[in-house]
Amino acid sequence: MVVSTFNQDWQDLVNGNSEIYKAVVAVSLLVAVILISFWSVGWYSEIANNGFSTDMINEIIYPLIVALMLGMNNGALLADTSLLFRSISISLNDRVLDITRNGITFREAIRNTNMDQAFILAAKAQIAECQKKPVKGVDDQGNETQPRKECIDKKTQEAKQAADKYRRDNGLPTSQNSWNPLDIAGETINSVVQGLSYIIFSGLQAAFQYVVQISFLLNAYIAPIFLVLSLLPVGAKPIYAWLSGWLALTLVLISYSIIVGIAASSIVNAPSTNPLFLQLVQAILSPLLAVAIGTGGGMALFSSFSSSAKLMFRR
Repeated sequence: MVVSTFNQDWQDLVNGNSEIYKAVVAVSLLVAVILISFWSVGWYSEIANNGFSTDMINEIIYPLIVALMLGMNNGALLADTSLLFRSISISLNDRVLDITRNGITFREAIRNTNMDQAFILAAKAQIAECQKKPVKGVDDQGNETQPRKECIDKKTQEAKQAADKYRRDNGLPTSQNSWNPLDIAGETINSVVQGLSYIIFSGLQAAFQYVVQISFLLNAYIAPIFLVLSLLPVGAKPIYAWLSGWLALTLVLISYSIIVGIAASSIVNAPSTNPLFLQLVQAILSPLLAVAIGTGGGMALFSSFSSSAKLMFRR
């Protein structure tokens, strides 16, 4: 759902309808013209004295690539490259979500567990209302009743039936180890605290996924800047940092899916009536670990690029 939210932004980027991207390309192209002009003075002198050489051709190739990627249709070629990287990342993440563990795919496990815990929270909120009813009572015929117990049994079964119906309507597989309404009924319930915590964790989880997708889009927007800055005569090219950024974001996305998928598939086979467990994993623990893995991978790739560039420069 989060990925599809940004599909239109990517289409605007590729089709040349993004004003932000066009503005960045225009400024970057101007800077590229200035830098290439300075470089061309040295090239002219070198060609006039020694003619074309292998080293001269190697020096000219990258500026030509920059001019081609930025000058062709407002940076359309560079935008297509960014879209390709994004598509590869999303495709890899989809493959991860299709991994089967404990007889269920990560995708189905996450959907199943989130759905179950949402219905568990709803059932607990209704059971909390049942706690206000008297333990014992008398009906119209004078028979002794248990209003609280009857209310709890009714609400838990209704929640269970609603969960099963939702699973059928949305094509989710039936789990033999689903949550037991009787487990909820026997717990001490603070529905207000749990409900508020659930909302906060759900918001943090969604916010993290939105930030990751926005980071993909931002990486595409700043591509012209990194491309042009690589024309500067410095050892480590900024374009390597841009490429490393794609790897880092891809690792964050995939790592997050793996961590949450493993947690969800474990809960499916050993159900918990605590509606905050998976939300805590999705909202706080998984993002921290995924960002650490992604950052480490991106920095390692950037160091590798820089070392290779220095080696080639020395040769």
